[in-house]
Amino acid sequence: MIRKKNRYILAIFMAFAALFTGCSTSVKQTVPQNTDPESILSAIYELEGIKSAGSVNTEPLTEISEIEDNISIRYQYVFLVRDAVNQNNQAVPDRLYVVSAVENTRKDREISIQYIDGSINGETAKHNPRHRPITVNLCPDDSKSPCRADDSKTYQANAVVFSLDQFPAFRSHGNVVDISVKYALGKNKKELREQFLSDSGLQETDDAVVSLKLPDTFVK
Repeated sequence: MIRKKNRYILAIFMAFAALFTGCSTSVKQTVPQNTDPESILSAIYELEGIKSAGSVNTEPLTEISEIEDNISIRYQYVFLVRDAVNQNNQAVPDRLYVVSAVENTRKDREISIQYIDGSINGETAKHNPRHRPITVNLCPDDSKSPCRADDSKTYQANAVVFSLDQFPAFRSHGNVVDISVKYALGKNKKELREQFLSDSGLQETDDAVVSLKLPDTFVK
């Protein structure tokens, strides 16, 4: 557990790191409807180096955080991955993945995700959750054979990763996951950076918060 002051300092550090390492990305895309969860899970496995899992529980999400007209954060799925191993057959801690994607169909507006935070049943943990940007491949609907890389289209999503060994408040039922997303808006990357970082130091960005109530049947 960490106090608010320490978490705010961590947020500032991560925000500066995002700016200067180029991790902060502006997004213009339409989020596909009814994305196959296996496509998202495959992207997570590849990014996290997961070879296989003993069990995966999947729950579709419908929550939407409206930012502006034609700009929103769309929550897609939550995955509970347990008893997983990596490519070296080493055990991976049980993890909860909350996946969302930014939809922006505005031609005159950019959005930049600066920082994602979260808690489970009101509990926070140091360095958790982690934010992992992922690229999801979408195969054509009429494909009857394995999808090749040149057959697929992609979109950018965000995986919020909770390592459950750091969250003893996670229960066998009745879990509430809160996600907080800090973002900046602008017409281009230069404007985004000027809005987020000025001569006077770090500036407050807007914040989108969503509360996800996982069904009792999700954790078995």
